[in-house]
Amino acid sequence: MKSSIRLFRIAGIDIGIHYTWFFIFLLVTWSLAQGYFPQLYPNWGTLSYWIIGALTAVMLFVSVLLHEMAHSLVARARGMSVNSITLFLFGGVSNLQEEPKQPGVEFIMAIVGPLTSLVLAGMFWGLGKVLNPQSMAGALVGYLALINLILAIFNLLPGFPLDGGRVLRSIIWAKTGNLTKATNAAGLAGQFFGWGLIIYGVGVVLLAGNLGGLWTAFIGWFLNHAADVNRKEVTLREHFSHIKVKEVMSSNMDTVSPDTSVEQVVTGILHRKYERAVPVCQNGELLGIITMTDIKGLPKDKWATTPVEKAMTRSPLYTVTAEDMVDTALKLLAEHDLNQVIISEQGQCSGILKRADIINYLHLSQELGRKIQ
Repeated sequence: MKSSIRLFRIAGIDIGIHYTWFFIFLLVTWSLAQGYFPQLYPNWGTLSYWIIGALTAVMLFVSVLLHEMAHSLVARARGMSVNSITLFLFGGVSNLQEEPKQPGVEFIMAIVGPLTSLVLAGMFWGLGKVLNPQSMAGALVGYLALINLILAIFNLLPGFPLDGGRVLRSIIWAKTGNLTKATNAAGLAGQFFGWGLIIYGVGVVLLAGNLGGLWTAFIGWFLNHAADVNRKEVTLREHFSHIKVKEVMSSNMDTVSPDTSVEQVVTGILHRKYERAVPVCQNGELLGIITMTDIKGLPKDKWATTPVEKAMTRSPLYTVTAEDMVDTALKLLAEHDLNQVIISEQGQCSGILKRADIINYLHLSQELGRKIQ
């Protein structure tokens, strides 16, 4: 996920926090220190409320991290690659390189998260039984037991992209054999629950005058938006899993030799054809790629005297073949935040596939009546 800060690594998985995490951390700490704990434990001092509030907020995100680690470890056990886990405004997300290939795998991956939260709720509840309920430690584990139970129940709601929605999708997928239909059904369920939370939250604000309903409505909006985005993303990926790169790629490709000057690339290709990158080849062999990013890192007064081979990117080079499906290229574009991938056949220059090519193909398909849901 973009705009995230890497913290550490667990079991080969990078753990990071999105910038929105700081907002929710402060909000949770404030609400616990000013509202929750003072109401239940009125005899503590102000400093104690803030200390226990901050500590509880940290442990809340540790619980979310364990929830996500469960998803990630099961995914890896099923042969899937997990790059990282990012904690953000509404919890966390495991960044998988690919989606599950079978409904049974998705079912296990999805259900293990809420089960982990239920186990954590039970553990904290058990600790609460042996600790003084009026102590700070007792208050901490009591809250964590409650919040992990709520986390488990909320995630079990059968609406995509919540874990319960993924469970629902896996069941429909197994029965129909159609991932797109299953995703659409689970996504619509997610939007239904999202709208329900929005209506409930707004009603609480208008009828009861409780501004806390705004938070519920905001969560509903996020769920509704995420369900719609995920539904369209999976549908799009499924659509492109049946279309070959050669059907979408640009038919005309410019290449340059390694001794071409950077200025010639800028004036002859980038400015003239509005390109952002050009493959660098010699005798048909792919050597690298010169991109706008490479060029912007070079002072303009050096362009005329600098050959492309001194500025180009040699590795890593992300390539596909003309016979690959477009969804393979889409994964590379998304995973590495690229604007294009090179089309190579046994190390030979064959073409380039740009984001713009894919977008143009979509627009043309829709104009011709090949609607993508």
